[in-house]
Amino acid sequence: MRLRTSLWTVPVIALLGAMLLAWALGRVDSRIGQDQEAWFLFGGGAENARELLSTVASSLMTFTGVVFSITILVLQLASSQYSSRILQTFLEDRVTRFSMGVFIGSFVYAIRLLPELRVGTDARPEFVPALSIFVAQLLVLLSVVIFVQYISHMAHSIRAVHVVFRVADETRRALQAHFPEKAPHVDSGGVPRPRGPPDTVFPHDRPPGVVATVEERSLLELASAHDAVIELVPRVGDFVPRGAPLFKVWGGAGLQLKQLRETVVVAKERTPHQDIPFGIRQLVDVAERALSPGVNDPTTAVQALDQIHDLLRTLAARPFPRETVCDSQGRLRLVILQPSWEGLVRLGLDEIREAGAGSLQVSRCLRAVLEDLLTVAPPSRCGILQEQLELLTKSNEQHFQSRTERQLAETPSQQGHGET
Repeated sequence: MRLRTSLWTVPVIALLGAMLLAWALGRVDSRIGQDQEAWFLFGGGAENARELLSTVASSLMTFTGVVFSITILVLQLASSQYSSRILQTFLEDRVTRFSMGVFIGSFVYAIRLLPELRVGTDARPEFVPALSIFVAQLLVLLSVVIFVQYISHMAHSIRAVHVVFRVADETRRALQAHFPEKAPHVDSGGVPRPRGPPDTVFPHDRPPGVVATVEERSLLELASAHDAVIELVPRVGDFVPRGAPLFKVWGGAGLQLKQLRETVVVAKERTPHQDIPFGIRQLVDVAERALSPGVNDPTTAVQALDQIHDLLRTLAARPFPRETVCDSQGRLRLVILQPSWEGLVRLGLDEIREAGAGSLQVSRCLRAVLEDLLTVAPPSRCGILQEQLELLTKSNEQHFQSRTERQLAETPSQQGHGET
């Protein structure tokens, strides 16, 4: 996870690759005669080559500085304009990391070539790595193209619609993986949770953090191997203080905390890769920030609400993972808390309804979302949607004084306002 969100991973790989490339091409150049006159080979002397490589290195370092500056500026703007919780999405941006890798790698390549140059003397002949210098020129051209692409990419990435789409797409990928239409494992059906106190309670003995990921398959194998029932006390996304219960175990003689801990990642912050509610949380944060008095941008809130609508619509008819999981013989092995349909609906809609109270655009869009969800959700899941409609109606009665405004607020509109 740290490798995915770290800005230095790709540049370090590029740095090592550039050094290896310079070394390999240097060996090739040592076998090429200095009298070769191919069109692509550098034809100048050692001093000309040194001047060229020095110019290339300084230019690439300038490119790198500009990229770092723009990246930090975009992170600051995203944090202040949308939410600090979406910075993780920007840190995982492939274009930014690839651009930094190309510029730093090209810079290191040019620097690495400088010692290879040798001015001719009576004791030794002149040596100019002509092929290596040609590759350096190609890297400069590539860097220019990448720089233009980077500027275009960053200019688009800060737009509200791009931000909400990126967060929603990442959440959709996690949803497809962890809320499949058909369960990938044998679950417990109606098997109840274990009764009575657990035989062992394993506390969290490391620095406090958030449960980021759980290796359910490994945990199931561990429970089966030790003939145990294991309950993960916090759910994915929950904060775990030091010393708080992490696992409860029934049976499982010989099972140790070290084995269990390897199946759970406790990080400093939540991630959307297994934490579907966190993806929705980010979209809600964007909508709330847009509806704050200092910003007052209900259109951005509607754009975030559109993505929440799509996520909830996908979840509406899908089976949710069971909290109790059995092995292939039908014996209860795991108890892992899972998000509920009711909880996700409240998470996605409650705070937006409260923050957007008095906004015709938000009210009409919310009603359109709820009425559409009622058409795809099974009857057992319609209760929370009806409840949300009632709360929305009460909010409109409270915040819209005139009858005309109330009627307009009760008219569903996917765009929010401007059409009926």
